[in-house]
Amino acid sequence: MSKDKKILIVGAGPVGLACAVELQRRGFKPRIIDQNAEANPNSRALAVNTRTLDLMEPSGVSPLLLAAGHQLHRAVMLQDKTIKARFDFKHIPHKYNFLLVLPQHETEVILARHLEQQGITVERNLGLASLVPGDKPQATFTTGKSETFDIVIGTDGSHSVVRKALGIDYPGESDPNVFGLADVTIDNPQFPDDTAVITFLHPHAAPYIPMGPDKNGIGTGRYITTVGDCLNHLPPGTKIKSVIWQTDFRISFRQANTYQNGNCFIAGDAAHIHSPVGGRGMNLGIEDACWLAWLIDQGREQEFTALRHPVAKHVLKFTYNFTQLARAQGIGRWLAVNVGLPLLSHLPFVQKKVFYMLSAQDTPAPPWLTTPQA
Repeated sequence: MSKDKKILIVGAGPVGLACAVELQRRGFKPRIIDQNAEANPNSRALAVNTRTLDLMEPSGVSPLLLAAGHQLHRAVMLQDKTIKARFDFKHIPHKYNFLLVLPQHETEVILARHLEQQGITVERNLGLASLVPGDKPQATFTTGKSETFDIVIGTDGSHSVVRKALGIDYPGESDPNVFGLADVTIDNPQFPDDTAVITFLHPHAAPYIPMGPDKNGIGTGRYITTVGDCLNHLPPGTKIKSVIWQTDFRISFRQANTYQNGNCFIAGDAAHIHSPVGGRGMNLGIEDACWLAWLIDQGREQEFTALRHPVAKHVLKFTYNFTQLARAQGIGRWLAVNVGLPLLSHLPFVQKKVFYMLSAQDTPAPPWLTTPQA
């Protein structure tokens, strides 16, 4: 495969940056643009899972992520201050037997800095105005200039300009409910800072994800509530020291019918979007990016939809079901929390399924990481 292909990546979030990193590692020199002047410091993605660390290891990015992130080693589920289930991540059958917590903004900074060291700089304040697909897609930028490329990759989010230009449908549903989020510093946490805590309240859930100490050594973390106005729906007795950032948000469950049109492709939120349950969103997009880079290198990029569409469909189903569990009401919720969780969490096959989901080992293993010619 010729390494002289002109490749344009639209969108410099973690998915676009990871795609550029992997293409560069394989000998290509992609161009990556973003309409924003800088990355958004306030973003919802927080988890870097085992599969992402595997994928980013050959480029040398994983050690950088590990040095910057905070490791979670276990999770507990509570109701009325009683532990209903406990999961110890040390049982994940992998050297990365933990969940790495790292705000998306910091992940983006690490990826962009690595790219710059390899001679590729994100072109900011430059967006895509229009795109004509085909064997030689033609991109028109917001500056008015047009250019022809061999491959165009849209990693420009759920409102993707690339996807719309390609005429690709994005079916699914928007959840009518509002969720809340708050990054905080907290006094006297009930559990160690390597433990995620999912608290079932009445009638909502309030997971807490420790993010490690800040630059002053003060413990920080993120609360997510299945209702809006997060700070007014926290577990009783929670002592917030300060609020770093808070917002309400809505979620959708959508997946594009196809991820390609001619030599134009979409990945990440441009191709699929779902609940943040399990921390799979950003990581699934990074998987997309790495697979597409490998397929381009193999001259097999037209297989992208066939290989990746079923994977996202599986993850969407999983996150949808778990989101419904978190919001369940009445007798169904009582049975799930007080009977189902205590019983199932002690069954080895359930523990294994949870670990495989959290580490993303429930999706196909990347061939280039499992074969001698990687």
